Amino acid sequence: MARWSLLSILLLGIVMRGPEHTEHRTRRPGPDSVRHLILSLDGVGYALVEALMREGHFAFFHRPARLIAPFPTLTNPAFIEILKPLGAPPSPGYEDYYYDPTTNALRGGFWQRFRRRTFIEGTFRELFDYHPSGVTMTLEYAAPPLSAWLDAQLSLQKALGRFKRSSDELFIAYVSATDPLAHLGGEGLLRRFLVTLDQKLEQLFIEFGGRVHITLFSDHGNLFARYRRAELQEALRAEGFRLGNRLEGERSVVQPRYGLVGCAVFYIAEAQEPRVAEVLALVPGVDLVAYHRNGMVYVVGPRGRARIERRGDRYRYLTFTGDPLLLMPILDRLRAEGGMDDEGFVTDADLFAATHAHSYPDALRRLWEGLTSSVRYPASVLVSLEDGYYDGSDVFDLFAILRATHGNLRRAQTEGFVLTTVKELPEVIRAADVWSALDLPPNEASRALSAKEMRR
Repeated sequence: MARWSLLSILLLGIVMRGPEHTEHRTRRPGPDSVRHLILSLDGVGYALVEALMREGHFAFFHRPARLIAPFPTLTNPAFIEILKPLGAPPSPGYEDYYYDPTTNALRGGFWQRFRRRTFIEGTFRELFDYHPSGVTMTLEYAAPPLSAWLDAQLSLQKALGRFKRSSDELFIAYVSATDPLAHLGGEGLLRRFLVTLDQKLEQLFIEFGGRVHITLFSDHGNLFARYRRAELQEALRAEGFRLGNRLEGERSVVQPRYGLVGCAVFYIAEAQEPRVAEVLALVPGVDLVAYHRNGMVYVVGPRGRARIERRGDRYRYLTFTGDPLLLMPILDRLRAEGGMDDEGFVTDADLFAATHAHSYPDALRRLWEGLTSSVRYPASVLVSLEDGYYDGSDVFDLFAILRATHGNLRRAQTEGFVLTTVKELPEVIRAADVWSALDLPPNEASRALSAKEMRR
């Protein structure tokens, strides 16, 4: 793939730079400083970015790294894991609409977006130097896909404008509209936006005379496909379970539904977890169902049943019938190569190296953490749907034709990306390792953010 040399970019900048750039240059830090713009794009998958680079776009960046998002592959868990080194607080639920077992009630939701105090303040969103308002993010769905396209353009313009006016060495911006653009506009519109983004970043790089680092990353992927709804609630009702907003008795089930996504979360009485998992595993479109019980994670699906155990930084995968995660060939190879101990446990590092490009990337860790530690109130049961199926809000179904989604455990919906001018990155990065991969240790990034807070 052809790349621009830094010298050619600087020479081009000298030719193109005019009086309109001079005024801005006087507002930037001193001649020895190099600023760093980090632009976070919601829901842009690795495959699309890699394809654009093969076509010659983003030519002054190093090759992209695949980012492995936590499971479920939703915005809150992913961004919190990415931003945790900067002090991102934990999220109560997997999205802003969640079940709170301490009050036995559903909380958050649509109206919370209009209140900065609950939507932004005290959440991971407060770490962004630019973040669109909750009102703006809601309007992205007002007249799809045009509304999402317009807001993506406007958000990019605002983020770059605010970066230019700032003097911060580290500036982190968030563009949310790329996710609804993928969901409702499809691959063509998202591709067009990314081409526009590439052009604007080239201009920015030239305007700064090359004295700026630019990093792009996304929180998870998006799979472009034809979709149909998985009838999860209908299956539970047919087995005598009652869906509601509170848990009231052994047959009661609470399901926070948000967006149109490739996963589902359920809260139920602990004694009912195995039965609910068995019922959901038979629903057309269900790929896997998992629940945490007696210190172990159980996985149920059309291909069989298995159990995940954890000891420190080691995991063990035991199958009862079949192989629901399709891991046995990999584990057999690790055993033959001496990568498995006598009890069948494999280190987290060895598992990641062996499974990051699997159909279910890094599955044992992601399932374990998704049911135990990724949010404050983990679900009783997590469902990962097959590619091509979704679940979620009935309201969204009234006006949205779903063209892409995310949420499941599979590779296309899991893989975000990291793209930077800073350095060559590893082939694959866990969400939690983005900052260290960029040579931005947590203490340095935290100091940069603290310095900003002191100036505000």
